[in-house]
Amino acid sequence: MKRRFMNIGICVLVFGLVVALNSCGAVGVVTLDDAKIQFIGWIGGLGVEEHAIGQYLGEVSAGDEVGSFDPTPLAGGRAERGSGPLSENGWLFYVDEWPGSFYSHPGRICVIGKSGRILYSVETQGWPVVNGVKPASMNRTFQAMLADTSMTIYNPKNIAIWPEFRWPVIVFRMRQFGAVVVNGLTPTQSLYTEASNIHAMMVDAMKKLFNSPTVAVDYVKRVENPNNKPTDVADAIRDLVENKKVNYIVLYYIAHGNIEYMSVGGTGFNASQLETLMASYPGVKFILFVETCHGGSWRDYFRDLSPRLLNLKMVIASTSRDQGAYPDWDVAHGQTDVNGNDDQWIEFTSDFLLKMEYYTSEAHWGEVTGLTFPAFDNNILRLFWLCYQRAQNDSWILPQNTGHQSPQIFYP
Repeated sequence: MKRRFMNIGICVLVFGLVVALNSCGAVGVVTLDDAKIQFIGWIGGLGVEEHAIGQYLGEVSAGDEVGSFDPTPLAGGRAERGSGPLSENGWLFYVDEWPGSFYSHPGRICVIGKSGRILYSVETQGWPVVNGVKPASMNRTFQAMLADTSMTIYNPKNIAIWPEFRWPVIVFRMRQFGAVVVNGLTPTQSLYTEASNIHAMMVDAMKKLFNSPTVAVDYVKRVENPNNKPTDVADAIRDLVENKKVNYIVLYYIAHGNIEYMSVGGTGFNASQLETLMASYPGVKFILFVETCHGGSWRDYFRDLSPRLLNLKMVIASTSRDQGAYPDWDVAHGQTDVNGNDDQWIEFTSDFLLKMEYYTSEAHWGEVTGLTFPAFDNNILRLFWLCYQRAQNDSWILPQNTGHQSPQIFYP
């Protein structure tokens, strides 16, 4: 069970300041440092979960309009209230309740005016925007934002990321298989850099796994901005099937996501649409890998289909239907990632790729071919099952160890 963050250790004087600044209107002009103290005190009264972080995003001006952008809003959802034109200059703050994870996920926006009044506050599922534009301070990697102590001013669980990078060495093993590797993010969206880098790593891994070093045929399709709409994914599958004669496809998505829904190239795409796409190729078998917030809802959708989609052989989701999918965490909640110097960019996918490196090596490939339970009929299913299980069982996924991420798998 997650514990609610009941005591953040802010002295009574801070809360006195908050009350004084917000009772009966303005009490004069406050400084940015005053506003930061007020914001931290405001967080203390929210009851947010203990791993939330608080960030200062920059100045705003009278007349600016503050709101949020959610790339995966659910149909019929409640529209989030915008600020309207601000009445005075001030500062923009953001509480990220699932720090650094893909959207949709919960957060809070707060604008404190230079009079000391809270001009606007709202719960959100997206990221803050000012006049429809993401603040410049957020146009960086989550690692860079987290490390900037002028920006991240509240981090009670000391979430941290180390700038250590490595590239897994995957060994060629599979023939007559292919992959479509999809980066659904666009450059203006949060976590674009992280998604792009792990996408490149997954493309590289699939090429090494499926492309023969002696035959000049590429069985891996790279789908990314600006050609990353759902139609581009469908075109990539069609090319593999019709021109490369591939009949077994790994379909990997990294995207912002919601329940049975994701944003692919800025276009909404839902599980029933993917069902229709895969069903249109009854002679092709698929493995689906979903790296999104709420990704487990895709696993649930295909698991619960009746009748079952017979050519879908495995679904792997990086997290459950009600949790976030996180970037690389190396320190959080007093725990240190056991492989923090190796995994990078996105926690689950990176750990999965590192296990793929392990199992495709000469020393360990026999563990794949020798797997008898579960009773899979090919080595790609055996490999993916082992990578999924070992990443968890070896405690490599730090957000899982802290109770914030729960990978999911389904196979008939």
